[in-house]
Amino acid sequence: MNYIIGVDIGTTHTKAVVTSTTGEVLYEDKAHYPILQPSRGFSEQNPVQIFEAVLQVMNKVLTRITIKKDVIAVCFSAAMHGIMAINKYGVPLTNLYTWADIRANKYARGLKDTEKGKLIYEETGTAIHPMSPLCKIAWIRQELPQVFIHTYKFISIKEYVFYRLFNCYIVDYSIASATGLFNNSTFKWNDESLVFAGITADHLSEPVPTNHREVLTNSIFTERFALNKEVPFIIGASDGCLAILGSGAMAPNEAALTIGTSGAIRKLNSQPMNDKQGRLFAYVLEDKMFVCGGASNNGGIVLKWFAENILSKTFSSDEAFSWFMQNAATAPLGSGGLIFLPYIYGERSPVWDADARGVFLGMNSTHTSCHFMRAILEGISFSLYQILQAMEESGTGIDTIYASGGFIASDFWLQLLSDIFNKKVIVSHAADASAMGAIFLAMHTLGFIKDWEEIKSLVVTSAVFYPDNKSHLEYNKNFHVFSSLYKKLAPDFASLAEPFA
Repeated sequence: MNYIIGVDIGTTHTKAVVTSTTGEVLYEDKAHYPILQPSRGFSEQNPVQIFEAVLQVMNKVLTRITIKKDVIAVCFSAAMHGIMAINKYGVPLTNLYTWADIRANKYARGLKDTEKGKLIYEETGTAIHPMSPLCKIAWIRQELPQVFIHTYKFISIKEYVFYRLFNCYIVDYSIASATGLFNNSTFKWNDESLVFAGITADHLSEPVPTNHREVLTNSIFTERFALNKEVPFIIGASDGCLAILGSGAMAPNEAALTIGTSGAIRKLNSQPMNDKQGRLFAYVLEDKMFVCGGASNNGGIVLKWFAENILSKTFSSDEAFSWFMQNAATAPLGSGGLIFLPYIYGERSPVWDADARGVFLGMNSTHTSCHFMRAILEGISFSLYQILQAMEESGTGIDTIYASGGFIASDFWLQLLSDIFNKKVIVSHAADASAMGAIFLAMHTLGFIKDWEEIKSLVVTSAVFYPDNKSHLEYNKNFHVFSSLYKKLAPDFASLAEPFA
């Protein structure tokens, strides 16, 4: 049997999935690592630790394969927006600053509403926000001048992994297009962005297509993995783009929804969506294949915040998640008029405001902890519904949502989303959607899939949820209030903003 390995380098863990050439999942494993958050606005990770996690999961799944030389491809997915500085010897000068690090907020605010900022958004498809490497590099230049002076390259975590494995600096079009530094029309580094960041293209890796291949020649890794010397390591794409492929949301009327630590809803498009309000992103998967949509900072991490900081409950297991769902389900639809604006960690789409705050509105003496727990689920779902509405306003209609991420363990939340969206929700493959997307990309690169539409025949549907129109109309009463809150409160959020220490 021939095997394909998909490796997803995520924010909290790296996962490896092994399949046959027909997409049948055979083995999977994952390795966790911490996020360093000493105070608000900080979010760093140790890149060496993440590289070791990649090696660890590769080794673990390879031990399950009797004949390692039957592995015919390894393909990679990775989280977007992370950046680190590295010197000319390949030694990290900083930790990896993740998408959640917002210390560059001052530089994002100064650029966002200017003519240059609007032009950069149009050319790159990446919103002006402190998550982006564009703003992070500008922050490093001003706040960490000694680091900036000695930086040879600014790279993402996948670029670091490929440098360690292959001794070259390359970045796939997909990861590059989420930096705010990459022109989605020319597939080259964007001149306006480089000027703002204060760097040249030489400070960045060489952009390559998502099907680009490298072969291991370093004896340390060839001996460690014991693979066929010619097996291709395919660079792959970002986790968000590959989640689309992994979930099977391939048709124009379909979108992919992921809720893990954060949340996102995306769809495939032949060109970037033209959203004049700047609510959406457009990232490259391949030529004439863009992933468009929006991402929220506030997914499952908000449940953890409420459970641990308000209810003093540990929230680090499947049992804790199930307990949260069971309690939330006891509250009535609409949470008794309690509405939650879920911007506990600031927000990306659709408002792109790192200073945004969380708000409970409508509290009264009848509300219990269960009302608050349900309001949190409804608030997160309302925020994603706003993104979905922006997508439909900017492109084709959507009638089917493919769901993935840790939240699919809850039928209650899946039905709640189906009712709020008023869309059919399909739960597809049980394995990690981004890792499966990497495998499908490898299958397409090697010719096992001739057309992307063939992915649909490989994706297994485990459950389907249909919307209840009566419930949808009831949810809309609260959503109408929810959708007006941010604009009313944005000036107050700005007045409460504090500089990051």
